[in-house]
Amino acid sequence: MSKITYYIVQYNDRYGHGTFTKMEAIIKSKSDFKRWFKQHNAERKEMGASRERREEFDLIPVKFFD
Repeated sequence: MSKITYYIVQYNDRYGHGTFTKMEAIIKSKSDFKRWFKQHNAERKEMGASRERREEFDLIPVKFFD
């Protein structure tokens, strides 16, 4: 049996009251965050929303067993 670690990308509401957190995505590695983040902000721009900053997200490791 092998362990695989994925990461939950969670919005942490750092600049709000800290009460609104939201799971945004699951990524395969920490290095995938940069690509996800770029795509996420591109989608926000298309919707007319402002860009978000890196510090507004936490990466939470989750281990799966195969």
